Amino acid sequence: MSYRKDQGRYARMLAFWALVLLVTYGCFHGGGLATLVDQWMGESNSTLIDPFPLLGILKTSTCITVGVLVVATFAIHVLLARPKIADALIDTEGEMQKVTWPTWAEAWQGTVAVTVMVIVLFLFLTAADIILTKAMQLLVAGGV
Repeated sequence: MSYRKDQGRYARMLAFWALVLLVTYGCFHGGGLATLVDQWMGESNSTLIDPFPLLGILKTSTCITVGVLVVATFAIHVLLARPKIADALIDTEGEMQKVTWPTWAEAWQGTVAVTVMVIVLFLFLTAADIILTKAMQLLVAGGV
């Protein structure tokens, strides 16, 4: 049974699935654990099922990687159930419920304001760069 089971449900779920997806990506993405185990096993890596859904080919190295993923998923579950981590996630979810989220109009106004300021600063810095470059060229050319 997990610590304070009914509290912080969404924060715990988000943390769990984010970590599991991250570990899964590390296991199966090119150059990940599956590729390393495949290279390490070499010729002894037998093909179990050739047309296999999602993975293409089911090999012994893939089964080992899936086993590591299952163990890592269980470890993540145990880790997130520890009292300190669970309390942090519960507190995070509580604080997120207190946040006043902007309306669509407020978010749009903020986006427009930031975009306008970026354009203004871009134009200013471009003009300053051109002016200072011309001034340096005049000084260097005049000093020779």
